[in-house]
Amino acid sequence: MKNKILLLVGILTFGVMSCELKEEPYGFYSDDNFYQTQEDAESALLYLYNSFTFIEYTRALNSIGDLPTETTDLKPDEGQDAQEMYDWRAAKIGTNLTLENFFKYCYIAINRANVLIEQVEAGDLGEEFKNKVIGEATVLKSWSYFHLVRVFGLVPVHEASVRQLEDTGAPMAESLDVLYDMIITDLVKAEGMLEVNKSEARVGRVDKVAAQSILAKIYLTIASSKENDVKLYRDMSKDVAAMYDSAAFWAGKVLYEQDDYYLDPDLTNVYDVNQPHGPEHIFILSHDRSGANEGNYSKTPLMFMPWVDGSPYYLKYEDGRLVYTTHGWEVYRVTHDFYASFEADDQRGVDLIHDAVYDENGDLVGSIAQGSFTHPFSVKYQDPEFEGDRTSARPFLIRFADIALTYAEAEGPTTEGYEWVNAVRQRAGLDPLESGLDEEAFRAAVLQERNWELCYEGQHLFDLRRTASVTSTVPQAAGLTEDEASFYPIPDREVRLNQELSN
Repeated sequence: MKNKILLLVGILTFGVMSCELKEEPYGFYSDDNFYQTQEDAESALLYLYNSFTFIEYTRALNSIGDLPTETTDLKPDEGQDAQEMYDWRAAKIGTNLTLENFFKYCYIAINRANVLIEQVEAGDLGEEFKNKVIGEATVLKSWSYFHLVRVFGLVPVHEASVRQLEDTGAPMAESLDVLYDMIITDLVKAEGMLEVNKSEARVGRVDKVAAQSILAKIYLTIASSKENDVKLYRDMSKDVAAMYDSAAFWAGKVLYEQDDYYLDPDLTNVYDVNQPHGPEHIFILSHDRSGANEGNYSKTPLMFMPWVDGSPYYLKYEDGRLVYTTHGWEVYRVTHDFYASFEADDQRGVDLIHDAVYDENGDLVGSIAQGSFTHPFSVKYQDPEFEGDRTSARPFLIRFADIALTYAEAEGPTTEGYEWVNAVRQRAGLDPLESGLDEEAFRAAVLQERNWELCYEGQHLFDLRRTASVTSTVPQAAGLTEDEASFYPIPDREVRLNQELSN
């Protein structure tokens, strides 16, 4: 950059420091380091997006959202932090490395967003450009807080960027009402600043529709959590019916007020690594196999695929297609019960979960039946043009189908609610949902649909938590109370580093 902008590399929040507090943090910026050009600000915005490509963040998406649920078994000799997530010991300790890293990198994103917003607001860069940059940064900041609150509950709030050592300590939000009101206010502001802006050149970026989608997910989370008497949510002042209405309102904007995003009629296109700009992808992370370091490229497929003999092999699809793919480490394994829960004609179970691998001629080279591996495996993350262990497989953060089902759940068993859940089912090859369901039964059916549609995309734990059904659904969590399963403890390391939390 032309100016001497310091972008807070490394020590970005009260919990980002990997050293003793007595060490002087580096990367603070001074008041005269404002961006001089639009190119400066755009570079800083891309630096903010980079927060979400750290391996510690991307690996945590599945380790938090899927691993502690009934859909996923864990490789028996996987590391301790994964074992703690899988068997729910992490709910009672504050030393789990997966949770420490996720907490840290969410705050890295928040602080980078704060820096960017403050400096762009103070610069002379043109109103239209400023709105775009500040809008995107605000969406990313809000997304990070929303993820934090779903994982940890009440968390500290940084209202401004870290300028000096004392700023690294931030107070805990007073309540979920205060925390969510802040997130919602910021998102509504950002939604008004942004346009619908979808193109191949913007893969990995957020726009107006992303802001609307996150608002819909937030309101649904509040509504169902309070309705189900979830810890902390039960104390919120929000009205359940009003929250469902707001969820439907914002999801409805995504479904009815724009034409660039829609339900891709071909399910397999959604997971085609060469179509990350497809109509389904509202927010997808940006990875490319040509990247120099993990984080720039992705190893996500290896977390799901079986090892067999350690050589690449082919997947065979129902239509006879053979797709070349890398072998894997079979860390995240599909449970047999979840695999069996799909209807026989459900393409999400047929095409997206496999139990055998083949050679280039279509001949079997490994299967559960042969004893080559023990569990079915998800094939949502594939890159047939992989280079060694480098792939362009990208985590799916928000898909159109997610928002369609968000709308259906919030709307309830109305004509429109049925329309959208049935659209998702029809694409999967299923008959329409049973008609005439009451509100409770309809919402339960939509939740089941979410599990089939969004499995292994880092979503399921949050659906279990907001419906207070962790302990009744996940065998490993049966010894916990629902309150204990509602949130993970803030990592001990962060409590030690932040005097606002330890007092």
